[in-house]
Amino acid sequence: MNFCRTCLLAGLLLAASHAGESARTLLVELRQVPAELRASGGVVAGEAPYSYDSYNRDRVLSVIHDTVTTLATPAEFAEMRAAGLEATVLMESDDVLTLVRRGFYGPAMRPDPSYHTYDQIVAKAEALAVAHPDRIHRVRIGETQQFRRPIHAYRLSNRATEPQDRPAVLLNAAHHADELVGVEIVVTLMEKLVRDYGADPEVTHWMDTLEIWLVPVVNVDGHDIVTSGHDPRWRKNARDVNGDGVTRVYPEGVDPNRGYDFNWNFGGSPHPDSVSYRGSHPFSEAENRAMRHLAEMQPFVLSISYHSQGEVIFYPWVWDGKPAPDDAVIRPLAEAVAGRIRTMDGRGTYAVSPGGPSSQSYAWLYGRKGVIDLIVEVGKGSHVFPPEVVPDLIASNLEGVRAFLARAAGPGLAVRVRDAVSGEPLAAQVWLPQIENETVDRRHSDARFGRLWRPLQPGSYTLIVSRAGHTTRRLDNVEVGPGGWTALEVALGRE
Repeated sequence: MNFCRTCLLAGLLLAASHAGESARTLLVELRQVPAELRASGGVVAGEAPYSYDSYNRDRVLSVIHDTVTTLATPAEFAEMRAAGLEATVLMESDDVLTLVRRGFYGPAMRPDPSYHTYDQIVAKAEALAVAHPDRIHRVRIGETQQFRRPIHAYRLSNRATEPQDRPAVLLNAAHHADELVGVEIVVTLMEKLVRDYGADPEVTHWMDTLEIWLVPVVNVDGHDIVTSGHDPRWRKNARDVNGDGVTRVYPEGVDPNRGYDFNWNFGGSPHPDSVSYRGSHPFSEAENRAMRHLAEMQPFVLSISYHSQGEVIFYPWVWDGKPAPDDAVIRPLAEAVAGRIRTMDGRGTYAVSPGGPSSQSYAWLYGRKGVIDLIVEVGKGSHVFPPEVVPDLIASNLEGVRAFLARAAGPGLAVRVRDAVSGEPLAAQVWLPQIENETVDRRHSDARFGRLWRPLQPGSYTLIVSRAGHTTRRLDNVEVGPGGWTALEVALGRE
């Protein structure tokens, strides 16, 4: 950076630091902003004067390529023009929400039709079910905290009306209300799987061999606040936290992705005004309880939770400097998915990073339920992306889904536990002592089929299978091959 650029950077940072002395009444668009003056690559703001921060909407609203949309005071705007930046005032208003709506939604002051409302998603899924009743089945998993709207999951397979003894995977979106593009990825995948079955060999294989579960919108109330055009900043659910009877007043609500009961006290904030307020206790929110109900009803092997932004995939985890017990499986999966998703600038693919063992979905699903869940942070520089970039975001992320579903085909162990006398399937603990430690709960076969699908690297393993009232069995030197699922039948005799 040359001397002039350094002076420019210092001047803009100084102007931003003094902005608290007057209100930001201008919505400004900056075009062709030099790279050293903008940042949007991480979850939190960097040191550049125009840096996008996932948790702060007080100034910079978006950084898309070299275009910045920001709130500004008249003095800040004058500083931009004096610095030679291509700055245009899009709107002037004393009402911050009006400026923010114009900044995210555009001149129409409402979301682009490319973003579906929840009612439109439900109607689309219903139309698919009418046309192809054997390929998609709706399951109500709960209701929203504030307005008691139904939260739906969808089971997709070639025999979707009945549970199948197959590896099950989950893809969900919109734990956070304003992270809209993840919803569109899941909805597009839903349409592709149902409509292309029988015509696309890859889709047909997935639908014939897996159960693919989709939850397009976890946070239905919050998503409605954003897609109705009320407030594009909304992140949390719609709970009336202060109990005054008035809802949809920013920043009220509870963050659904800080409410799970795995190290709940380590995640989010205890303060209701925080954008990451975790609630009064674990599973205080109906949205979290709905996801818990789904995970207890249907054991999953793998999961993706779509968020925005950062072009990074977070996976479980680093805890006290140590990787997760299944890191040998988890990290290669994250890298495979990330390596298929192009960045918005077309110069690379998504990064990967281990997260912490906090109260988010990925830590809970893995630590409590044994499900490898990836947080995919879609796109960079915004949460409500302009419509012109949405198709590419969807297409590139669907390439990541291909890698994700390919891993659901193995390798690993397909353990089936039965009663030695009756032959009935058993829910039993299946422990791999050379892998699992005390940071994770023990995994179990399911009661319906007696099945546990356990992704593993090829190699030799020891299993200890146990159930109350039955004799415990230790199986040594169980070999897992390099391709597909290795079947293992285990019969437990009664004590």
